[in-house]
Amino acid sequence: MFAIERQNKIKEILFKEKRVDVFELSQLFSVTEVTIRRDFDKLEQEGFLIKTYGGAVLNEDLGPKLGLVPSEDDTLEEKRMIGKIAAQMIENGEAIFLSPGTTCLEIARNIKDKRITVVTNDLLIGYELNDSVGIKVIVTGGDLIQSTSTLVGGFALQALNGIYINKAFIGVKGINFDSGYTVDSYEEVLVIQGVKKISNEIIAVADYSKFKCTAFARLGDLTMAKKVITNKQVPSEFKKYFFENAIKLYTTYEFE
Repeated sequence: MFAIERQNKIKEILFKEKRVDVFELSQLFSVTEVTIRRDFDKLEQEGFLIKTYGGAVLNEDLGPKLGLVPSEDDTLEEKRMIGKIAAQMIENGEAIFLSPGTTCLEIARNIKDKRITVVTNDLLIGYELNDSVGIKVIVTGGDLIQSTSTLVGGFALQALNGIYINKAFIGVKGINFDSGYTVDSYEEVLVIQGVKKISNEIIAVADYSKFKCTAFARLGDLTMAKKVITNKQVPSEFKKYFFENAIKLYTTYEFE
């Protein structure tokens, strides 16, 4: 198991149990206690936990402040706002790609009156746009990731051959300085890499809770997308980074 994957599992346990034990985690992941303590150091830097004697506890004070553990209702509303902002960037006649996930699903819900082509590897997004008269929907084939609506694999990649995308909206699960943009699986990365090759513009979309988080598979560094759509709660250090690297940041307001 990779360190990033193990740290994500520790986060899941922390969110559920509120505390974790070094010895128990070392047994669970078949690694040394020293390795677990290094994981704790990393997660403490990110603000997820507070180290204690023999273990760690969830940092419940800092987590919500940083947007690390928001409620589902909070993030749902933020994702709806992102969907509205993204829809304003799409012009009639364009071909766009919507990656899997609830944020891109909100984009789909805001573009039903447009005359465009939508390519997606998310079955739910395809179904959402099924009754949109002006939209041509192309759902890639592929292998269905268990318990999700995401299609990946060779058939998904083949569907991208010979087409051109004006704008690709890529939903990510983590945004961090060290790990860049990350998603849940390497299979998703392979499909998005194929999308990047045929797209004129890559636009990253993520609610504020994804900042300072790292998911399992690395998609690219933070310069991968020249536009980012998120919420006004985005941490100030990321605003500074995007500005210094000529990356446009869109929230409820637009930062040039």
